[in-house]
Amino acid sequence: MVSSDGKLHATANDDDWLFRYIDAPTDIIIEEFQILWKEVEKTINQQLEQEKNQWKNILIEFFNRIEFMMSSLANEGSSVQYIDDIFLASGGIAADNLTNKGQCMVLLLYAYLSGNRIQPGTSYTVFNENYTLKAKGLRLFEKLPIPSKQLAGLINGMKDIDNSNSNRTTVASIKNLHVFLQSIIDAKKTIEDTYDETPTRFEAYDKDQIYNKSLDKVRGCTSKCPCCQRPCDVDHTLIKSNAGDEDNRHCCQTGHQLRAMAGIKFEVSNEASLFQCEQMTDDRPIVVRGTKKKWSEFKNDYPDWDFGNSITPDELFKLRGKFLNVWSRIGELLCEKYDMEFVTENTAQATAKPLHYILLLDASGSMDGEPWRNLLEGVREFIKIRVDSGSSDRITIIVFDSHAKYAYFNEDMKSIDITKIEFTSGGTNFGNAFDLVIKTIRSTQPQSSAYNHFGDSDYVIIFMSDGQGEFPASQMETLSAMKTMISQFWTVALGNTSMSVLQQINQKMDGTFKELKDSTDFVCVYAEIARN
Repeated sequence: MVSSDGKLHATANDDDWLFRYIDAPTDIIIEEFQILWKEVEKTINQQLEQEKNQWKNILIEFFNRIEFMMSSLANEGSSVQYIDDIFLASGGIAADNLTNKGQCMVLLLYAYLSGNRIQPGTSYTVFNENYTLKAKGLRLFEKLPIPSKQLAGLINGMKDIDNSNSNRTTVASIKNLHVFLQSIIDAKKTIEDTYDETPTRFEAYDKDQIYNKSLDKVRGCTSKCPCCQRPCDVDHTLIKSNAGDEDNRHCCQTGHQLRAMAGIKFEVSNEASLFQCEQMTDDRPIVVRGTKKKWSEFKNDYPDWDFGNSITPDELFKLRGKFLNVWSRIGELLCEKYDMEFVTENTAQATAKPLHYILLLDASGSMDGEPWRNLLEGVREFIKIRVDSGSSDRITIIVFDSHAKYAYFNEDMKSIDITKIEFTSGGTNFGNAFDLVIKTIRSTQPQSSAYNHFGDSDYVIIFMSDGQGEFPASQMETLSAMKTMISQFWTVALGNTSMSVLQQINQKMDGTFKELKDSTDFVCVYAEIARN
């Protein structure tokens, strides 16, 4: 992430790269890693090739030494008798001595190839018998060139491997030096061909999956900021607890991106929001999937995320400069994708237009008891959410049964006392209730400027009933003619009786229909309406 952020200025002319970095940052991060990895792998492969060539030279030298030794034996008499002739035994049986001298020959070859100079009087003890190298044998090794340090080191390394083995290594016995050397020479081509096929690519030796592990580490956490969609850049492997746990929460440690880059815009002006999450205060509103919340509420919805400011003001200033530079290049493309208005600087945002909510509460006999109590709890939650949003809404509450009356008329939300809304009981008459709705709209329109500096407010009507009433035809005709002043119409239907009348009313008003089977759902439904 840091590497890619560093390229934001450098690639300012590559709009496609910039757009993809914002729209699909993980893809870009992987591509950047693969570019860097190719260079690393190239260097490793070059080193492997170099190492292979160096070892090939040692292999060639080894066979050269064997071939030189073979040619030096040409004038040394019988190859069958040679080993027996160059060692003097201190005693023992002839047959045993022949085998033991063969072992001495192995030790002698090993000493030579290890870089040791063969000295006069060199001797070896095998099975308690001593065998001394004669002048004839000494002359052969005096003719041979001294092995290079590299070859000697390789042979000595083989000895170290033998010594590290807890099992005692059995020394072979050479009966015929000529045959032995020839067998090595005969294997030369096969060995060299096999060696030449040895791969010099890192992937052939990546048994520990270093590439895949590195890629996973670079790819990092797959979680993205719920607001600006910047990937989490926390290395969760440093802490044993699961990613997202209290002590291992997700975070944008290197800073958040402009919220507009994730399609966040202002509700009223439709301007792309050029704020970063670090600039949000707890009381600022944010609309999430049509629901308005405070920033503090939004953060509480994502306890696995740490929205704290992880960078210094100076670092934030520099990062913001980079993102604004990117925005100037690809902002219009993002605005087209998310249906936002492109700006390079946000204008002062007007407060959301206040609304006049008209609540119709069914207080007929069928609502007695728990349904009525749950309904009032829903209204209480509704008012709390609207007040907490900081809006300047007004509210009218109409309670109806066979008759209808105002519980509250054109009041400030903050002044409502739910405990004073009385249950009346009785029959159900929708016409009387909607007569008061029409009266409310007509009587408050001329007064709107007194409490609303935006001019005429929009009305939101929330009609709640269990459905036991007749369709109010004349009132619906009058009210539907006022639709231009009605921002939203909601029908909250409880139970399953007479749903057809409630649906007919809702259709006439082009409203949103909420059908509840249980009165305990009132709180959730009224909370949903309050946040719209």
